[in-house]
Amino acid sequence: MKTPEFFMGKGRVKLLVVATGLLLVTLKIISGEILAQNVPSVPLEQKELLQVKVHQLVVDPTSMQPVVFLADSLEERALPIWIGPFEANAIEAAMQGSKPPRPQTHDLLENVIRRTKGKIQRVVITHSKDGIYYATLLMEKEGRMVEIDARPSDSIVMALKFKAPIFVSRKLFAAGAIPLGKEKEIEERYGLTIQELTPMLAESFSFGSTQGILLSDVRQGSPAEKDGLQRGDIFAKVGEETISDVMSFKAALARSKAPVPARVFRKGKFLSLTLHLK
Repeated sequence: MKTPEFFMGKGRVKLLVVATGLLLVTLKIISGEILAQNVPSVPLEQKELLQVKVHQLVVDPTSMQPVVFLADSLEERALPIWIGPFEANAIEAAMQGSKPPRPQTHDLLENVIRRTKGKIQRVVITHSKDGIYYATLLMEKEGRMVEIDARPSDSIVMALKFKAPIFVSRKLFAAGAIPLGKEKEIEERYGLTIQELTPMLAESFSFGSTQGILLSDVRQGSPAEKDGLQRGDIFAKVGEETISDVMSFKAALARSKAPVPARVFRKGKFLSLTLHLK
């Protein structure tokens, strides 16, 4: 299945609404008001929870809405959650570890939590109702554990920023997760998730061409990570072959014998790496 591009656009009205909501949470944390609230949630024991990780962030080609996939530890199944473009951009930035010139709303919330000596301990996606997923943030502040009602998308952003684990109700995961596929492509076995390099993506990565493919993820502990590849790299060449699109990249990998030289673009400059394919 072809991977759709990340949703890079921004809705000004939605951005304002989301920013306002998060700022209200921030102010409540500062004032201590949120500590006194009894947040409605679904109490879950640890054995009822499954730890997941962000597997992929794509766009649903039918609705053109961003979707985040939360996968189990074996990456056999994943829970898809449809989210907004603002939250998708925030998740993407958190996954890349990139910082905007000025703090965005999620950055502001992170800064406030850190400056008030708080820390996000974990995120739990608890249940769904009428097609809407619900989550809670567990924050440690001044020696107390504080549970905060939150949307899954915002919770995922904060979990990534604080490197906190993400959990999903096992019952919820079993009901909504989909298989990721049995036979993996050559790039997946190597540890890469790739996507086409659209003009919008090329511009956002300051790459002066649409000839190439984007690494949307590099699996931790994979041969690709050991070879020095990083999320956000753009493949321009493998061996003697110029990479124009996903199909040409797959073909180049299939024809290559390890080790093979590669030329990638990263943060404004080209790098030469060696790929040890199996």
